[in-house]
Order: sequence, then C-alpha cells, then structure tokens
Amino acid sequence: MKIYELKADPDHPHHYFIAVGVKSIHDDNPGKLYLKYKPLYIHHSQIEKLRDASILVQDKLFPTTQIEALKIFKVYELTKTFNSFKLAAKVNLCSIFHFSSEFEINEEWFDKFVESANNSKSARRKLFDAEVKY
Repeated sequence: MKIYELKADPDHPHHYFIAVGVKSIHDDNPGKLYLKYKPLYIHHSQIEKLRDASILVQDKLFPTTQIEALKIFKVYELTKTFNSFKLAAKVNLCSIFHFSSEFEINEEWFDKFVESANNSKSARRKLFDAEVKY
C-alpha cells in the first residue's frame, strides 16, 4: 500500500494508522489483540501533497525524481516516517489499520478500541474492516 493511494475523503481530514499485534502463545494472554504502535497521524492536505508529488514524478516535460518531488511538496519526512512504520509493523508481525475522522481522535481512544475488540464482535469487525494490506 502506498500512502498516496488512500481512499481519502476531504470531509474526514484526520487520518490515523495503528499497528495491532497478537499476544503469542508464551504470553499471559495468548491470542489477545494489543496496540503495538500508537497512531501515526496524517492530515488530508498531506495526502493531497503526496498525490501531487506522485504526479510530478510522472511528468515527462519536467523530469523529477521521487525524492525531489517529495521535498518540493514538503512530505519527504512523512514518507520516511510512514515507511518506517510499515517496516516496524511487518517485522513485529503486526497488522496496520487506517481510520479517518471528521474530528481529531485522542490517542487513548485507540488503546480502548483495540482492547474492546478482544471482547466485542462488533468492535472486532470494525477493526478488521479498517485493515490495510501492505
């Protein structure tokens, strides 16, 4: 998954990515879901800048490298952070989930939401519906 390919709605400009792991058989609560990485926050305007950078890279008239385009639109650091997030999730056998909202969400909400997914079928379904294939 590439961040600029997100299905993003301008009416829900706040985007959060979380990494969720599953406790191993050797832990106290095997099979329990837990929040491995706190939310990575991205605003809708940054997604639009990433899309613009992607378009600039494909421009035949003004050839631009990917790094140059990301720096022009000031999203180079964001892409490094996001790629590190994906790599850390993959190495730690976590799944990544994407949530978008009309309003900002407190980080603690995600802890409680993932915790509730252990006991509530509807919360678990909502969590798994937000999974990102990467």
